[in-house]
Amino acid sequence: MNKDIVHACLALWIVLLSQVEDSEELCPEGFFHHGSSCYFFSANFESDWIEAGFFCNRFNGGDLVSIETQSENSYIYSILNLMHSDRAFWIGGTDGFVEGHWVWISTMQAMTVTDWGESLNHTNDSSNDCLQIQAVSNDHTPYWQPAHCSDKTNFICEIPIPDGSHVVG
Repeated sequence: MNKDIVHACLALWIVLLSQVEDSEELCPEGFFHHGSSCYFFSANFESDWIEAGFFCNRFNGGDLVSIETQSENSYIYSILNLMHSDRAFWIGGTDGFVEGHWVWISTMQAMTVTDWGESLNHTNDSSNDCLQIQAVSNDHTPYWQPAHCSDKTNFICEIPIPDGSHVVG
């Protein structure tokens, strides 16, 4: 086997292991850690967008995830790829207040990072007011898409790192 491939696999394994260790130290059980947040992926149950937001709020006042940087978006995609999921996941975006003006529900701030699917019209359908990430299996890149808020799907919660957590190392 090629040494470069072995080294790359070993490096990836170490990075993933360190993420798990960090998650265990910084975030509640079942959450993933990235930056100053902890993320929960509801892989085993679905709800509509409003119910998903209420569910997230039960976790230390969390919200549906607000993706504010490309790094955060890439991290979420990497977890979806690790899950081998081809499902949709609610995130915290909505244009339910002003059609075509997408904001994060947790802050009411306009989105500065987006990742709409190719050839996807995200501004003209007034019935699709809530935002989801469509995960795609087989190593294809996930993408964002508007959907009906009443659709039942998986979701992603975001909470700040809980008080009392500590960074190891």
